[in-house]
Amino acid sequence: MTLVDIPVRRRWMTAYGLAMVGVAAGWFGPIQILLPEQAARLAGEDGKEALLAFVTAWGAAVSMVANPLWGILSDRIGSRRLPIFLAGTVVGIAGLLVLAGADTRSTMVIGWCLVQAGLNGPLAALAAMIGDRVPERQRGTVGAIFGVAQIVGVVLGTAVAVAVGQGAPGYIAVAIAVPAFGAALLIMHRDGPVSRAETSKIKWSVITRPGGQFAWAWVIRFLLNLSNALVLVYLFYYLSDSVGVADPALWVLILTVVNVLFAGIVGGFGGVLSDKWVRRRIFVAAAAVIIAAGSTVLALVPLTAVVIVASALVGVGWGAYIAVDMAVITHVLPDAETRATMLGVANIAGTLPQLIAPVIAAPIVTGLGGYPALYLLTGGAALLALAALPRLKALP
Repeated sequence: MTLVDIPVRRRWMTAYGLAMVGVAAGWFGPIQILLPEQAARLAGEDGKEALLAFVTAWGAAVSMVANPLWGILSDRIGSRRLPIFLAGTVVGIAGLLVLAGADTRSTMVIGWCLVQAGLNGPLAALAAMIGDRVPERQRGTVGAIFGVAQIVGVVLGTAVAVAVGQGAPGYIAVAIAVPAFGAALLIMHRDGPVSRAETSKIKWSVITRPGGQFAWAWVIRFLLNLSNALVLVYLFYYLSDSVGVADPALWVLILTVVNVLFAGIVGGFGGVLSDKWVRRRIFVAAAAVIIAAGSTVLALVPLTAVVIVASALVGVGWGAYIAVDMAVITHVLPDAETRATMLGVANIAGTLPQLIAPVIAAPIVTGLGGYPALYLLTGGAALLALAALPRLKALP
């Protein structure tokens, strides 16, 4: 019996989820609150959108390269995940501390690029652990934990930024949270045995030609992550400039809690149900339709009460998708020996939207239709994922 044939226990799942919460807090605390405030402070009201887009675009570009590189390194050293988890966490913390002291645009870019380069290490390791340790019959449940923990991390990071304060205190608090939440997994997780064959070479043919089913799963992941990124990227400014709330930071937190509450409930139950029904496709289809509906509401009715409803809809849709996301990707992996590498390639579909979203959003918000056009485009991206779903024939 191999390691992947043994069911994982609840305590391992708990430690795994906490580690993902910490990584997500390190990412989304800055994205939601700290980076927008810092951009406004350094560039002023007239230049805040452009600076935020510039910083996040550079970070996403680094992330897009870093994740598969961490995966290649992990596979190259014999499917070892914990050294990658630890090394990446250290680099990510260093980036957060650079941001804490950043008083120029260039230092802000350097800090965020270090965060992205570093935190992709533990992200790559955590994704690969599902393929290494989790049997197919549990992948919906554990994959949902992976996804739900990310959105819990969004709330944690955002709440820390609001409670501790923007600027250096917020960054330092997030830098403490990342390793604190990952400590349990470092103690509990055990990597499998390493053979000489596993460390011999990289299978470039699999990486460059992964197969059509992997490619379609990648496209669907990219489109739904792009929809989510477009909702989030200028949420702070949307609430301030379009909805007209007095305290946009507080309202970002409120809407994030609403979004995460619904996403967490739907994702948690959905992952268990997808394992029980052995069905993944229906969850992806529902996600695309509901995210499109919520985005359309944001576009057409920028009123506070309606925006809360829209956030709930987007949360339901995102929860339906994260319930099966990792189960879908691990189902179409072309080769077990390149698991972390190919999951790194798959994770580009999650990080590339961070690069593209600000580039798309900035000109739309500032002159090509404003927030209504932006959120209608967001709904269109979700519906494109629905259109691509029939091509993913391997999916139950």
